[in-house]
Amino acid sequence: MLRIRSVFSSFKKLALASSFTFLAASASQAQEWADLQITIVYDAAKAPDRSPVDMSRDGECVKAHNGAKPLSEDIVVDPASMGIKNIAFYPDTKKSGLELTDVHPDLKKPSANPVTLDNNKCLFVPHVFSVQPGQIIKVLNSDQTGHNANFGFFQNDAINATVPAGGSKDINVVKGERAPTPVECNIHPWMKAHILIFDLPYAGVSDEKGVLKISKLPAGKPITFKIWHENMDKSIDQVTFGGKVVEWTKGNVELTLKPGMNDLGVLKIKPEEFKAK
Repeated sequence: MLRIRSVFSSFKKLALASSFTFLAASASQAQEWADLQITIVYDAAKAPDRSPVDMSRDGECVKAHNGAKPLSEDIVVDPASMGIKNIAFYPDTKKSGLELTDVHPDLKKPSANPVTLDNNKCLFVPHVFSVQPGQIIKVLNSDQTGHNANFGFFQNDAINATVPAGGSKDINVVKGERAPTPVECNIHPWMKAHILIFDLPYAGVSDEKGVLKISKLPAGKPITFKIWHENMDKSIDQVTFGGKVVEWTKGNVELTLKPGMNDLGVLKIKPEEFKAK
């Protein structure tokens, strides 16, 4: 009887020791998460002029603007804050070695809610946006004229959807893309947009004030980010970051984020980094 108790006691101690070892290892390996914020501004004395868009080929487009002249969206800078709208910032998954296992549990599955791309006043709204593979793009037409949405996919099957006035069309995105995907309306050639469709759900787009946010990134891992703008001159290679002029080769920068909020401050980009108008 004594021998049985002794064996049971030894087994219990071994089990407890193994449990503590497992818990300690799990605790040491627990992934922490980081939020990123950066404000991107145009490094010049004044915002660039936006050229007017000639919509005279379609009277319904002209009528939609009530006499106002619509302006080009190829580069949009807020005159007050000098923030640049529609700058994209996202991880280069290959250079960073990031995989789906590195993604926050809340973001591993694509949202069941579709992302809306509207044809509104003969412009695509939003102009730059992100979608996860497996998510639906709902193309709306809020105008009184017909449109088409020609998606220039690289990895997904090419789609050219005709959307009648007041209609809609669902586009199912299956695969991640290598680069921002252009969308065009061939009926109204000034209408353009870009979609960010990457395997990992970490693409950020700057708002009207140039503020860009990405949530729930893995903390403590070196991540190579890429900066992109539709009107950049090949790539954005030189920026002022942290108060210093630095080179971002082919628009790439490696960052290691700490747990919690990482406000990276102001990133300045000179006019020379964009194509001449």
